Amino acid sequence: MSMINASRHDDSKLEFSLLMWLAFAVFFVAIALSRLIPRAARPRMAGHDEGKSIFAAAKAATHNSIPFAFM
Repeated sequence: MSMINASRHDDSKLEFSLLMWLAFAVFFVAIALSRLIPRAARPRMAGHDEGKSIFAAAKAATHNSIPFAFM
């Protein structure tokens, strides 16, 4: 691999990592705030994350949404 291709690959990895961390932070805050609402008042969503920790739910939401950023 030439130096130019290696540099592009490193930039792509960095961009992907930054996007993952940013999305995780957004979902973490959103899920944490939604958990403060009483369970009966929370909006029902398909594939709800009942029983998961906030970290696991944020990670799952991140992994489910990131592919749409690259379409």
